[in-house]
Amino acid sequence: MEKNKASQDSLKILNRRSFIITTIGLILSLIVSIRLFSLQILNFNFYQKKSVENKVAVKATPPLRGDIFDNEKNLVAANASFYEFVIYKNLNKNYMDEVSNLNKLINLDLKISNIAEKLNSFNAYTPFILSRANWQQIVEFEKNKFLFTSIKIIESKKRYYPHKNLSQIIGYMGKSSDGEYLYPKGVFHLEKTYDELLQGKPGKIFNEVNSRGKVIREISIEEPIKGNSLDLTINLKLQNYAQSVLPLSNKGSIVVLNRFDGSILSMNSNPTYDAQVFEDRENDPEKPLLNRAFTGFYPPGSVFKPIPALLGLKKNMINEKTEVFCSGSTSLADRNYYCWKKGGHGKVNLKKAIKESCDCYFYELAKKINIDDLSELATNLGLNNTYKIGLSNAQKGLIPNKKWKKSNLEQGWYQGETLITSIGQGYNLTSPLQLASLYSALLNGGRFPSPKLVKNEPSKYLGEELNSNHQKAILNALKAAVQEPSGTAYKLNLDNPNFVKIGGKTGTSQVVRIKEEDREDDLYKTKEIEERFKDHSVFVGYAPIDEPKYIASVIIENGGSGSAVAAPIAHKVLNFAYQENV
Repeated sequence: MEKNKASQDSLKILNRRSFIITTIGLILSLIVSIRLFSLQILNFNFYQKKSVENKVAVKATPPLRGDIFDNEKNLVAANASFYEFVIYKNLNKNYMDEVSNLNKLINLDLKISNIAEKLNSFNAYTPFILSRANWQQIVEFEKNKFLFTSIKIIESKKRYYPHKNLSQIIGYMGKSSDGEYLYPKGVFHLEKTYDELLQGKPGKIFNEVNSRGKVIREISIEEPIKGNSLDLTINLKLQNYAQSVLPLSNKGSIVVLNRFDGSILSMNSNPTYDAQVFEDRENDPEKPLLNRAFTGFYPPGSVFKPIPALLGLKKNMINEKTEVFCSGSTSLADRNYYCWKKGGHGKVNLKKAIKESCDCYFYELAKKINIDDLSELATNLGLNNTYKIGLSNAQKGLIPNKKWKKSNLEQGWYQGETLITSIGQGYNLTSPLQLASLYSALLNGGRFPSPKLVKNEPSKYLGEELNSNHQKAILNALKAAVQEPSGTAYKLNLDNPNFVKIGGKTGTSQVVRIKEEDREDDLYKTKEIEERFKDHSVFVGYAPIDEPKYIASVIIENGGSGSAVAAPIAHKVLNFAYQENV
């Protein structure tokens, strides 16, 4: 009986232990099953991706940047192939011997010690760039290819700029300063402004690799996507011609506008630089990076005179017949103000004042003018404006008023300063592009298209309508300045009688003020003046004269008389644009 009981107790204990063990086993099996379910079902995609990554290496390939064209689809910026000598450390343990042999064979002028130091910590399976390779070097290498196992030639892409004369418009490429973008990006002018449009998307190369990262085979290639192209308003023929007529002896610039839609057909600046071989020359005293047509600011000189003339007509201060006697000077308070013509112009009306560029006429008019009104009208006509055309460092220039002088110089405005401002001197600062826009406003009756460099961008209109009779009076005078005897630019017709007929206005922008005693010196004009103190030569003209389409604005720094230097250049450029129908 007792034996039976003992046997039953042992059985109960055994059953209890079996139950516990079974329960634990079931729990463990459940945990394992849940984990397997999680790994194989719930997180299948995640771990599959991890598994692929463990054996597949993805290498990015540079994006192909979009092309840039002129207005006739001539290529002005593109992608070009170039070649480089590279070394793979994993292909030969004596790789430095090969570097030395290559250097001797092709004379690459490699710094062997520097290369050795860098290669010590460089990935064995990643190509290390030794040098660029030109065609002659490639041919020599191919002849002796059997000597090298770790050195190869690979093809890469770079930006190609075939036309130096467009460098100050297109700009150039560089590395991202913040390191966020892996590949070169636009860092100046149009390349920078339209970087996102031109950029493109990188491609990918999928390689199978072993545990040490060595490439076993290429699995697939995802080609890079090329960026969008950019069509410019620039005409390459005109751009090249305009650059050829800029004097190499002087800094200067030319802008040619289509007055109907604001298209910039040519924008030249001298000196220029070559974006293809660009090196940082910010400290060069010649300032080749400065686009003088866009960010070069100068007193406009007499090309400014139509603005006070329009203001005088608008305010009924003058009419076309109002006459002033020019004796060669006028006075205000205790100061004399001189005309450029020492003997004076005699009786002068509006047409003659612009035609012969009489300063005294505008001095007398300026005695009645409020500088704030003059500044406002000049701004409405295109000056004192920042034109965002895609170039870097856009600036406003200056047409002064009372508020500006008080804020910047902490002084009040004097009426004598209005006299100087009215002939385009004093505090006035304008760019060649702004002056071209001013004459676009005059030709278009006040409402004018904002200048643009990108062809498919819609034209934006600025300014306010002018009185048509006032506009006609100004254009009649500008025509006379070139087409009638005694006009300041009349000589253009004698020098090139077969050229297209133009209208326009000469200007001479003073760099330094002429002293009183110098004006009394008959020999002053024949004296040698230090180059940097000579006047700037200015001219703005348009063609053809009866139905104007083209406007040319020219400034030659320290060039002297506008009629002698800038005007003939503008005439040549306008004639070329007209004859070529750009």
